[in-house]
Amino acid sequence: MPFVFCSSRASRCARRPIGVPCVVACLMFIVTICSTQPLLAQHVHADTAQTDSSRLARDTTRVYTLPQVRVTAAPAQRAEAASAVVITPQAIRTAPATNAWDIVRQTAGVEVHQQGQGPGFASDAVIRGFTSDHSTDVALTINGVPVNEPVNGHAEGYANWNEILPEAVSSVRVLKGPTSPWIGNFAMGGEVVVETVPVASGGRWGVTGGSYGDARLAGLIGNVGEGGGYVLAGDAQRQDGWRANSTSQSGHLLFNRVWTRNGTELQLGGWGDASHWNSPGFLTLQQFQRGDLFGAVDFTDGGTSGVGTVRASYKHESGSHTIESMLYARGGDWHIFLNIPPEGGIGEGAPSQTEELDRRLGGGGYTRYAQQLGPRVHLMLGVEYRGVRAGYERYFTTQRQRDSVFMIEDAIPARLNADYLMAAPTVDAHIDVTPKLSLGIGGRYDVLWYASSPKDGGARITQANEVATPKLSAIYRFDPTWSVYAAFNGGFRSADGIISDPTLQPSREWASEVGVRATGHRFEGSIALFNVDVHNEQTFNEVTQEFSANGESRRRGVEIDARVGVVPAVALFTHSTINDAHYTRLISDDGEDLSGVPVFGVARSLVESGVDFQHRGLMGSVWAAYTGPFTPIGEPDARTSPYTLLNARGVVPINATFSLGIGVQNILDRRYTELRASGFVSPGQPRTVLVTLRYGS
Repeated sequence: MPFVFCSSRASRCARRPIGVPCVVACLMFIVTICSTQPLLAQHVHADTAQTDSSRLARDTTRVYTLPQVRVTAAPAQRAEAASAVVITPQAIRTAPATNAWDIVRQTAGVEVHQQGQGPGFASDAVIRGFTSDHSTDVALTINGVPVNEPVNGHAEGYANWNEILPEAVSSVRVLKGPTSPWIGNFAMGGEVVVETVPVASGGRWGVTGGSYGDARLAGLIGNVGEGGGYVLAGDAQRQDGWRANSTSQSGHLLFNRVWTRNGTELQLGGWGDASHWNSPGFLTLQQFQRGDLFGAVDFTDGGTSGVGTVRASYKHESGSHTIESMLYARGGDWHIFLNIPPEGGIGEGAPSQTEELDRRLGGGGYTRYAQQLGPRVHLMLGVEYRGVRAGYERYFTTQRQRDSVFMIEDAIPARLNADYLMAAPTVDAHIDVTPKLSLGIGGRYDVLWYASSPKDGGARITQANEVATPKLSAIYRFDPTWSVYAAFNGGFRSADGIISDPTLQPSREWASEVGVRATGHRFEGSIALFNVDVHNEQTFNEVTQEFSANGESRRRGVEIDARVGVVPAVALFTHSTINDAHYTRLISDDGEDLSGVPVFGVARSLVESGVDFQHRGLMGSVWAAYTGPFTPIGEPDARTSPYTLLNARGVVPINATFSLGIGVQNILDRRYTELRASGFVSPGQPRTVLVTLRYGS
């Protein structure tokens, strides 16, 4: 749910047994890893490539393919040591989903809690025990451009994944934990790295229709020549929604032009999206329990949003070295009216509709130099830079008519201008100590500067912070089929509420991980154990209306990703996370001991298992997704009920150029809690059918 300046991120492990679904996932992993055989050929394809999978070469009488409906255990890049998942373009375009969060949830096994208040209102992606309200603890980049918004009055690091245009995506890489030295602020739980196709050959389009008035038209065209090429893509979508007052309209547009000559590549492009929606609001717990799911709180709730990005890049390769640079500029506007349930952000729960406006301009980029130093050492040096000017306003309203200005602590009107500047020199070295052992040694040094001033006049507050985050890893390859790794990484995020108080210190984390990866002609998988210690953990005091950052917490758990071919063109898969997250020390401003309080909104266990199939153009999946109980925000003594959803999708070829995609979510029409806070609920989506007619590959 929306929490202005975000509420407490407290956590305590729910002292419950692991549960049958997690045990089943572990057993499945053990059985499948015992059945592995050497990998002789495996390919991860770009958007324009034909689908091909790991093939059996030892047994020439049978050919196994691991269907490219999804990819679980991503191949390690050099000495990279991390849990990683790569989502293929096919998986993205065939997922029966109406937004980017649901695509990642269905294809990568990431825990997502949908806000359900419109396409321009960011939902929650949860990785490794970080609540990630509005995806603030997961760093999202599109073509290297950071999407998370600093100095955002609604939630620091607010990230709207709806910027992603599925038809133009070439890959989505999900990294668990703050592993990459090239991503700094907001990567506490992990990183989602999106790359779009730089060029395309020919065209493709698709038209989608489904339950509750869902309709979408999307297309992509392009051309490739000797000196480069281009791509142009866009979509338009409308939804009636399954609840009252939940209609929406949205659209995307993307363009990119590439010039290549003598080892030099230039790119110029941009993308943008715009949305208009109505919001049904949040149900009371009593309404949800008696099945009253369809009504709306206030028929004047809703909003508009729009953002645009222009990007230019340069890359030159010569011999053993490469230099690349990227510059971008972004502008955005966000305007909502919403009745907000009571919860710990500043002013949450006021018995009134509130109006919020966020307008911002920004830009930045990076410059990187890479050098191969002999056969064993690869060194990359670089610097990242970013600047943002944001304006934020909030009012009390009645049916979109302003009643008064919202007041934050110290009686400051919520009409603020804020600035954010960042520069971060970075080093990333990979050393092949032996043919089997590789080390990763790197890190970044972020210099952050914040400024805040009231729009109506008043003192300007400024503050500078410096944060050093090491990135250390080692990977040992026993043979081409399996390896073990270990990593230790630092991470951080700007404090919630820093738009009004730049003196707040960032939260810091130290994350360690050990794991094993295995790939074979009929298997791919990984298992990872992680531990994350967080310092300067934040909480909000509802009495004093102030933040404190005196806490410490620990998040630890195990993640399993596995896929095994049982017969040619059919594979079983599982994604599983078992999470133990709790405060180790936290005293609130009023003296209350919050040590042991659960992480709000984070399920203790998440298990997704099913079957993928692909044969002669026919492809699809059937899977069940189990979400364990979680502690609702603002209800430390409560637990939600666990639930399991059954889903299916398939693509049927009609001829060489046309295909039909069919997807069904929540086949059994299960009623479940998507999000819950302080006695208010965002209910999960009922059974939904989506049908898509596609032209082109």
